[in-house]
Amino acid sequence: MPILSPGVGLMLAAAVCFSTGTLFIKLAGMGLPPMEILFTRSLIGFFYCFFLLRGTGHSIFGTKRLYLALRGLLGFGALFCMFSAFILLPLADATVIFFAHPIFVAILAAFLLKETLGTRGVFCIGAALAGVVLVARPSFIFHDASPLDPAAVGIALCAAVLSAGAIVTVRFLSRHEHPLTIIAYPTMAVLVLGPLLDSTSWSMPTPTEFLYLLAMGILMNMGQHLMTMAYQRERAAVIAAIGYVEIPLAALFGALVFGDMPDIWTYAGAALVVGGTLFLGQVRKAGA
Repeated sequence: MPILSPGVGLMLAAAVCFSTGTLFIKLAGMGLPPMEILFTRSLIGFFYCFFLLRGTGHSIFGTKRLYLALRGLLGFGALFCMFSAFILLPLADATVIFFAHPIFVAILAAFLLKETLGTRGVFCIGAALAGVVLVARPSFIFHDASPLDPAAVGIALCAAVLSAGAIVTVRFLSRHEHPLTIIAYPTMAVLVLGPLLDSTSWSMPTPTEFLYLLAMGILMNMGQHLMTMAYQRERAAVIAAIGYVEIPLAALFGALVFGDMPDIWTYAGAALVVGGTLFLGQVRKAGA
């Protein structure tokens, strides 16, 4: 009898892919701009989705194209901010802040989809947001702590908010479109808009940087595909919980490769973010 269910095993593999991919994002970002890194990830992702969709009877362009375009734009913004945050912040801190996105999903769903939160839901949101504050350590609150760069923290928060918006659109699109079609649209948005918005700072990668880009693109897209399959085989609450494995992996990579040792504020903030979002999922499931 297997120790892990297929869904849990797939999500663990996805978490390893994502965490290792973010390591290569940061390594590539030491010499290349975020948009160039994101463009490479998206180029690999587009062909990844295109070839997997062949023979399925589904078009990569889908049918609900207005909503797909909105999902693509939100995903593009979220990915660009996320890549920038991974480059600008320690991996563990950037990962913790980004993993607050379920909180923003709940807030957006309450306003846009009229989903109720209840008192316990509001408390969970407050706890998770307090965790983000502990990680960011703004100087006007933590006078003696070493604060993170406020601009970089803002970029990481933008990634979480835009990701939440993209997830809300996915909830609608998942009833009408193939998962790979939904995944493909952010890659198409990047391929079209990326060079238009920022290509002047791009440079020819060195052989080492090229390997970083190739590894990053393959790992991030494999992680996305594995996560999609995991959600098809296991309850969403279980898969979301397994995804938090990325936080200790990010801390480990940051410490081993860059010497970024998380401090007590990061640990405490991570506990509040993880606890708040996990309990929020249980509260919403119970309809409280």
